[in-house]
Amino acid sequence: GFIAFVSCPPLQAQRDARQLSVLARQGAASPVARTGQKLIIRLPKAFGFQNASDIPKESVVQPLKSRARDQRKRFWELAKAGHNVSEVFVRYEGKTPWKRVGEIAHSRGDFREAIQCQYNYLIKRSYKLYRKFRYFFPGEYPVQFGYTDTEGNLVPVDDGPLELGTEPEEMKEMLHRSGFFPAEKPRYWRHIQRNLKDKYESKKDFHRKKFWLTRRKFNTRLAAHKWYDPNKYRGRYMQVQKPKRGIVAGTGPSR
Repeated sequence: GFIAFVSCPPLQAQRDARQLSVLARQGAASPVARTGQKLIIRLPKAFGFQNASDIPKESVVQPLKSRARDQRKRFWELAKAGHNVSEVFVRYEGKTPWKRVGEIAHSRGDFREAIQCQYNYLIKRSYKLYRKFRYFFPGEYPVQFGYTDTEGNLVPVDDGPLELGTEPEEMKEMLHRSGFFPAEKPRYWRHIQRNLKDKYESKKDFHRKKFWLTRRKFNTRLAAHKWYDPNKYRGRYMQVQKPKRGIVAGTGPSR
């Protein structure tokens, strides 16, 4: 609890002892003790200063930390384990056709729950993939997702995201039961560096270490060598270095 040391003269201490004791009893404190010129008052611990050990474990709210790459990893784990997998689509009803967003997986086959708990990831991927989605997104038309059933029919889901009062632990369990593998843009709309990383092999693994060297056709153009100035060109390297002293060429003795 809280301990307070109050310094006061002896006469004033005798006069105010009763008043301080009354205040201490009103605060459910321990009895008042007088030592010389000081009064020791022990008050109960104030609410809000509990330690971690004083708080019941069931009332502790753990923050939810989830990332898109975690859901991608869970998708592959569920797919390899033989759980249900389905494609997910998005549209604005009456405005745009169904557009593929990616694939989802669920350990119990409840794709409606998989769409609800991963609603944020689906929105971000749709926003990145399609220009029409970005155009209608701030408007009045609601977003509608859908998945394919066992017969290949599209089943629309109008439930939207999870309710605002959903407990973090409950949502965490839903995310662990679900997985999402996002779709990619067409190859001709991707960045060239992304396409180069999709390659399996290249000369000396240039597509991973020096991806700019793989653009061979572009490197033949003058625009690819902005540092080159024809007015300052003095010839090839050996033509410039040969007249200089101390150059070593080949495996023979130095000149």
